[in-house]
Amino acid sequence: MKKTLILVSLLIVFASSAFSHIPFFLTPKDFVEGSYLVKEIDLSQIYYYIFSSAEKIRFVFEGTAGQQFHMLFGVPKEADNMKSTADFRPNLTFYGPDREVLEDFFLESTEPEIMYEFFGDTYSYLYVSHDSELTKEGIYSVEIEAEGSGRAWITFGKKERFTVAQIAAVPRWIREMRAFHYHTGLAKWEKYGLGIVGIIGTTLIILVFF
Repeated sequence: MKKTLILVSLLIVFASSAFSHIPFFLTPKDFVEGSYLVKEIDLSQIYYYIFSSAEKIRFVFEGTAGQQFHMLFGVPKEADNMKSTADFRPNLTFYGPDREVLEDFFLESTEPEIMYEFFGDTYSYLYVSHDSELTKEGIYSVEIEAEGSGRAWITFGKKERFTVAQIAAVPRWIREMRAFHYHTGLAKWEKYGLGIVGIIGTTLIILVFF
C-alpha cells in the first residue's frame, strides 16, 4: 500500500513538473477594484474567466525596459454535441504605461489554431500568440472586452516555478480545468496512470501474500 501511495505521489509530481502554467480561476469579484494585478509577469500562469454578459476585464502588471513579454489568448473548444464556441471572440487590447495602444488584436478575421493541452486533456481555439520586448518602465495593461457571454483564458510568462502546496493542488486543478473546457471525469493520462498504478499495486499484493 505504501509503495502504491508513493507511485501515485510520483505521478502527481510528474504532472506538476510538466504543467505549463499555474492556473487561476477568476470571478467578477477579482476585478471589483477595476483591474487585476499580475504580480510576476515573467511567471508562467494562466487565468480562466467566464463572461456572463457584455463585460470588460483588465489585467495590469509592472514592466521594465528590455523585459520580454509573452502572452497567449484562447477560448475553450466546444465539447461533443455542443454549439461551436468559435464565434466567441472578445476584443483584446495591449496598452503601454501612457495608455498608448501597443497592439489591438482583431480576432473577428483571425483563423484560430486548435490547441491541445495534454494534462487537462482539453482543446482550445488559440487566437493570440504574442511576444514582444517592453520599451519602458511603467504599468502596462491588457483589456479583454466581450459583447456577450462565453469563456476565455489568457496566459502570461514562461518561467515555471511551483510550490509544494501548488504541486499538491494538481489533481484539483485538472478537475477545474476540465470543467472550464466543458469536460468531466479523468484526463486520458490519469486513466492510464491509475491503471498502471493498479497493476503495480496488484502485483505487489500477489508478491507479498502469495
